[in-house]
Amino acid sequence: MINHKRNQGFTLIELVVVIIVLGILAVIAAPKFIGMSKEAREKSLLQLQASVKTANTLAYSKTQMPSLQSQAVAGRDDIIDVDLDGDGVAETRLKWGYLDNTDIEKWIVKDAKLVIQYQGIDITYIGYDLNDNTLVDDDQCYFRYTQAADASTPPLYDINVQGC
Repeated sequence: MINHKRNQGFTLIELVVVIIVLGILAVIAAPKFIGMSKEAREKSLLQLQASVKTANTLAYSKTQMPSLQSQAVAGRDDIIDVDLDGDGVAETRLKWGYLDNTDIEKWIVKDAKLVIQYQGIDITYIGYDLNDNTLVDDDQCYFRYTQAADASTPPLYDINVQGC
């Protein structure tokens, strides 16, 4: 008796077909995964904007309470330091009753990938430094907070997601 063992394996055609199918799947799926990171950055910035708005609403509301402990800043009628958490220390600076641009980072929890950039004395950018130059405004993927300009002009909240 002759025992013929048949080699078990894939033919070249089967391997080529599998490689082609995997290539097609990669072409279809890759843009969706790339878009997910863009979408995640955009959603993160939207959530950051909502957090800052909420913190400002809370801070402004508390300034309307007569029990709030505050300290005037010498020579400035637009700025006060307040004790918002009731511990006896005026640790939060308000400009025209709203959070000073340098104090918003105390009120938010931000992702470690987000970078804070100050522009002048009124504007704070919080966003993604996609080109690693320590600036976020040039990457066009940021939340911008412009502090209150006067007693009748509340802060501005802008988001730019063009570069995300």
